[in-house]
Amino acid sequence: MKPIKIVAVVDDDDQAALTIIHALEDGRFEPYRQEAADSLAALADLIILNSDAAVCDHRLRYGAFADISGAELAAALVEKRHPTILVTQYLDQYADIAIRTYRSNLPVVLRREDADEPDELRAAFARCINELRRGKVDDRKLYRTLLQVMDVSDVGGVRVIDAIVNGWNPKDTVRFPLSLVDTDDQGKVERFTVLEAQTNVSTSEKVDLYFENVKLAPEPEWDDGLR
Repeated sequence: MKPIKIVAVVDDDDQAALTIIHALEDGRFEPYRQEAADSLAALADLIILNSDAAVCDHRLRYGAFADISGAELAAALVEKRHPTILVTQYLDQYADIAIRTYRSNLPVVLRREDADEPDELRAAFARCINELRRGKVDDRKLYRTLLQVMDVSDVGGVRVIDAIVNGWNPKDTVRFPLSLVDTDDQGKVERFTVLEAQTNVSTSEKVDLYFENVKLAPEPEWDDGLR
């Protein structure tokens, strides 16, 4: 993976984009503001063609960017092994659904105030490159765990699950979209259902939790000591 020099900045807010560009320049990168494209796939291809890495704002609301989210774009870029940082001013608001949907493929999510600092951006790119090279490590490392479903509800037209994550915080539920559950099992999830998943339970931050391979947990055997 080549060193990062040229960085695409995807942000539909003029002032916010300029702030990140200045921070990147102070960090000795060569940033440019990426224009919109006809589709997410076309935009990702342009970014990969013209840059070594990218910084994407999550909340893209205007013009040609209105049909995509920064989280979706950033995840698509990371899937193509293009180092990308997601930035948001509303992490606590969007972490549960809009960002957690793609969090498995988002090595780094920065709060807006941290993205103004050149050292934070450099460290974030280093973490992203490390994950692309070595896989998920440290507080991104996945462990098999069980999820106790406490509620299934509709939030803004999205079906979501609130669950207790075994091995994390037994007093706090974590919300995530039902769409993360295996397609064949989604219709079977209800209150008190037990799911199994791969989860980064070593993270201390709720907003950084993510889930993979979520499905119904197998029924315990009569002789396995659980009944």
